[in-house]
Amino acid sequence: MDVKRVIWRYWDKRSQTYDENGYNSQKEVRHFWKGLLEDVIRTDESLKILDVGTGTGFLALLFAEMGHNVTGIDISRGMLEKARHNADKLKLTVDFMHCDAENLPFEDETFDIVTNRHLLWTIPSPKVAIDEWCRAVKSGGRIMLIDGRWYDPTIDMRLRRFFGRIATFVTEKRSPRLFMSYYAKIKDQLPFFDGSGSNYIVDLFTEAGLKNISLDNLEKLKEFENKSRSLAYRIANKPSLFLALGEK
Repeated sequence: MDVKRVIWRYWDKRSQTYDENGYNSQKEVRHFWKGLLEDVIRTDESLKILDVGTGTGFLALLFAEMGHNVTGIDISRGMLEKARHNADKLKLTVDFMHCDAENLPFEDETFDIVTNRHLLWTIPSPKVAIDEWCRAVKSGGRIMLIDGRWYDPTIDMRLRRFFGRIATFVTEKRSPRLFMSYYAKIKDQLPFFDGSGSNYIVDLFTEAGLKNISLDNLEKLKEFENKSRSLAYRIANKPSLFLALGEK
């Protein structure tokens, strides 16, 4: 089975409704995330940034609004179409490109920062991907990865996911079965399907030759997410989030 074909077909389908159920207030979430990113970047210079797995452009558009030169890539053309529409609405310029996170079409040492958010779980070869991102970042540049462990097998969380699926159907008019109708076929071929622990990311960063590796457990983000996400999300999710940063 062509795993990546299944992945892009799902996200093409999902792109049709993706932005409609993310947060209660887009204004609040953009303000919060810009503050978070500014704390990480800590510079007034305009950087060249690659957002891998950009989706509808969430991170890419925030970085562009902060004055950076941003490229966003995704395997889903549907998501990229939505990202370009979002950029037009905000009157922001981002170079959105269709390509594979594990095989970048850029020369060595092109970017100051390579970043991604909630991506590793749907990548067949996370080590290959991180090695490729390191190739594309400049010496002294950074890899910034925002991820978490998504699946909690306890009975309490199983019940919460069940009621979350009901809430998704009732409040968002979206079938909760769509996701597994695609991913059930390929989940065993995705090493981080259940999410990635921060210790695994540190190991991958170390193997890729990154230095000055740091972790942030994003407690303020988790608090914000619990207040700002949709009802279905709050019922079904209790992710262990973190931000990993490594320097080339």
